[in-house]
Amino acid sequence: MYESALRILAEIDQIENTLSQGQQQPRGLLRITVPVVFGRRFVMPIVQLYLSHWPDVEVDVDFSDDYCDIIRDGFDVAIRIGGNDDSRLIRKVLAPHRYITCASPMYLQQYGTPLSLTDLAQHQLLGFRHRGSNVPWHFKTEQGKTNYAVNGRLLLNDTEAILNAAIQGQGICQLGAFLVSESIQNGQLQPLLMQNSQPEPPVCALYPTKRYLPPKVRLFLQLFDEYWQGKAVWEQNH
Repeated sequence: MYESALRILAEIDQIENTLSQGQQQPRGLLRITVPVVFGRRFVMPIVQLYLSHWPDVEVDVDFSDDYCDIIRDGFDVAIRIGGNDDSRLIRKVLAPHRYITCASPMYLQQYGTPLSLTDLAQHQLLGFRHRGSNVPWHFKTEQGKTNYAVNGRLLLNDTEAILNAAIQGQGICQLGAFLVSESIQNGQLQPLLMQNSQPEPPVCALYPTKRYLPPKVRLFLQLFDEYWQGKAVWEQNH
């Protein structure tokens, strides 16, 4: 029964692909799932461009920081920060990603600047909680990669709330460069411990394996290549 269903799906897929090859203009519904803050700030501008370029498409955007089974849930594309070990999916790298540890000049003036990881024990740390657990900070040391357990007085499960708390001088944070770069560029935050910073798994697009990529997916991903050019655009000077 299962193998028979797979054969039927493969035949439907082949028919759809054959029809799509004669239809280079994207049409129909594109369903994508994106991280909440990153999606709102950096994927939605691409979605708006996509809609302005192609009048015959509709886009359904799901915002979630939890990974889902995109095949089971019927998504065409997932934009994710990090890798993927699902052999059913194609992984396309869109841009590099890293975390930046930082604090406001106001906080550093009052409490001093940590120069090493051991100094963090003397500081107020703004922790991120996900699904009830404190998320460790990531650092590079002479011994290799290490996770630093964060047990701050203020724990939040919203990264934008952590960003705002850091800007207001309530402590040190470690957040994605996409979230803090603008605040660093305008002087609201100051990067720390950059000698211990390391590259993280990149921003990727994931989509189901197919012999032929539908135009609605191919042209959506093409916009990332055109406007990001494989770079972390959020770290470019404004």
